[in-house]
Amino acid sequence: MEQASTLHFRAITAHDAPAIARLHATSWRTAYRGILTDAYLDDDLESERRSVWTAKLSAPEAGPGWLALVNDGAVGFVYVRPREDAHWGTLVDNLHVLPGHQGLGIGRRLLHTVGGWAAAHAPDARVHLWVFADNTPARGFYAHVGGSEVEFVDRAASDGRDLPEYRVAWNSPAALIAGTVPFRRQAGL
Repeated sequence: MEQASTLHFRAITAHDAPAIARLHATSWRTAYRGILTDAYLDDDLESERRSVWTAKLSAPEAGPGWLALVNDGAVGFVYVRPREDAHWGTLVDNLHVLPGHQGLGIGRRLLHTVGGWAAAHAPDARVHLWVFADNTPARGFYAHVGGSEVEFVDRAASDGRDLPEYRVAWNSPAALIAGTVPFRRQAGL
């Protein structure tokens, strides 16, 4: 008999840096192929991301994050920086779901968690994120959950180039919550 998968979410801790780095590198190698350079994506990206996440998570006051786990294996995460911008508010610094787990509502639930947290901790602040202009699947997802593309600029990318990105924003945590009401439980999850 096949055992059903279990999906749960928990707060990120400093001990999660290696798992988040693995997940982040895997996600980038898929989602950003053709956006970031192959040389950058094919280099030791996991070690580079481990350094980044070790530093970020060693300063928990910088912001919270949540990990999505299926059968205790990390399949997605979100990390936020409260009130990062005086006008745009709380920054969704990272949102990633492994390719094999996309389309199951995990990203939507992670963003919903952000909305709930922001409603409790920064209810008067907007919520925003940056997305590469060429990342059309992500842009479509953010539009589907109520995000509006409010700014278009070239920004420094991790591979050293300046690339066009959109700022996607929700006018309030309540707007993010409304746009990300989780789907009913997916079969098997």
